[in-house]
Amino acid sequence: MTFFWVIVSGVIVGVVFDFYRSFRRWQGWGWVLTFVGDVLFSLVALFILFRFFERANALAFRFYVIWGSLLGLILYLRLLSRFSVRFFFGFYRVMTYLAELIHRGIKVPIRGLVLIMRPPYAMLHWISLLLFRIGEYILLEPILRSIKRLKMWWNTLLPPRTKG
Repeated sequence: MTFFWVIVSGVIVGVVFDFYRSFRRWQGWGWVLTFVGDVLFSLVALFILFRFFERANALAFRFYVIWGSLLGLILYLRLLSRFSVRFFFGFYRVMTYLAELIHRGIKVPIRGLVLIMRPPYAMLHWISLLLFRIGEYILLEPILRSIKRLKMWWNTLLPPRTKG
């Protein structure tokens, strides 16, 4: 029974490896993301092996543990890897299609709302521009005239300049 769990751990590491490898290829990662992903995959694989080795023989280090996990990994890679990679790529295509469908479903009401709100927005834009110009005439012109009168009054308080 212990050897069975050790082989299963190798198979599960192989499945996780194919998932990661296919996802990386599907996304077209650069070298930096690939490096980070490889480190994360190694940590996940180490965690999987740790949990299964703990279940199999309470983390007692035996040589058959390494050979069993390698046997499980090799069996998986030779027998099932092609099918799982195809399955993962099909899964990614289905998820992309569903995401695009949801994206389109969200865009339709937004486009309708934009179409409905275009005339009120145009009227509000025109009214706000009109109010801005009226406010500019009502408030800005008197302020500028007051500033001009204040400067003239200030100049009357000062003595005249002499040429010298």
